[in-house]
Amino acid sequence: MSKSLTNWLTAQQTAVVMNTTSAEVCRLLSLGRLSGSKQKQPGRPGNGQWLIDPKSIAKEKRRLTTRPVIAKTTKPRKSSKRK
Repeated sequence: MSKSLTNWLTAQQTAVVMNTTSAEVCRLLSLGRLSGSKQKQPGRPGNGQWLIDPKSIAKEKRRLTTRPVIAKTTKPRKSSKRK
């Protein structure tokens, strides 16, 4: 691997960093909120693995922490009296 790819994380490592599951990481990849590339190792069977750009991980974590809090307003319940 080249020097620039050594800091990239697998989906499992990204899940640990983001405190979520690898399935959620894959979902974020498919939505385009994380960026990465699929790498196949020569001579090994299987589909390869996703390597996720650490900059996109930091951006997504920042997006999650700066999400505005939406206050829920409670409306008084209407009476359910039938006429």
